[in-house]
Amino acid sequence: MKKYLSPGLCFAFLTALVSGAESEVVFHSDFENDTWFKDWGLDAAARNTQIVAKDPDNKFTAHRGKALRIKIAEGSNYGTSLAYRFKKQTGSEPEEIYFRYYLRLGNDWDPKAGGKLPGFGGTYGRAGWGGRPVSGDDGWSARGLFLTRKDGKTPVGFYCYHADMKGKYGSHWRWDIEDRGLLENNRWYCIEQYAKMNTPGKNDGILRAWIDGKPAFEKSDVRMRDTDKLKIELIWFNLYHGGSKAAEKNHHIYLDEVVISRKPIGMVKVRK
Repeated sequence: MKKYLSPGLCFAFLTALVSGAESEVVFHSDFENDTWFKDWGLDAAARNTQIVAKDPDNKFTAHRGKALRIKIAEGSNYGTSLAYRFKKQTGSEPEEIYFRYYLRLGNDWDPKAGGKLPGFGGTYGRAGWGGRPVSGDDGWSARGLFLTRKDGKTPVGFYCYHADMKGKYGSHWRWDIEDRGLLENNRWYCIEQYAKMNTPGKNDGILRAWIDGKPAFEKSDVRMRDTDKLKIELIWFNLYHGGSKAAEKNHHIYLDEVVISRKPIGMVKVRK
């Protein structure tokens, strides 16, 4: 497994990359201005999103400057959906990619059903989400996953539509290395994920996750595809409560410091 730079070195390295000294960083968004959505190729802010520096009702403390707050309203399932589409933004789709974001579950976070978090997509509008099973040549996805809280912590993982899945809906793969995938409310976590497409028809695709720079999950036998026409189409920032069960109250979640890179990214200092 590839190693991280130390947090201090990583931040200096990232700053240099984003400024153009290198080309490994594909995308960076820190939500520090009100026109952040233009970086994502949008004409307006995504639904249910707001840039905040303060949110005292939810015990919010900024990680670095401002953050993106997402609301899942009482009686609703939908939080938001942001997509970084590689072909549109870079002209090609990768076979492997890293991405990192900072995540904070608000003080009111207490879902009564599982749901979706940011992850990878290659659905091409055909298959790999919403009960649309995959055949190996039509689509795939590996979004993030959250489950209902247990003992005050929210389990997270991958929700994967893959060519070996059973049934109509994707597989739940919890991030279970040393229970690092159990998240508390009211603190920031550094979430980094990696995907490498499988050799078409073979079970050698890779999914990895790190939390606060430490391994949380690895699976190296995933069959996403049977054709090389399927690649990593997008990084999919999908926030959704359910399934079909709507939120019983308002929920808030915060995102910051999104980076997409061809190389491991690592942490900047986490503020609790």
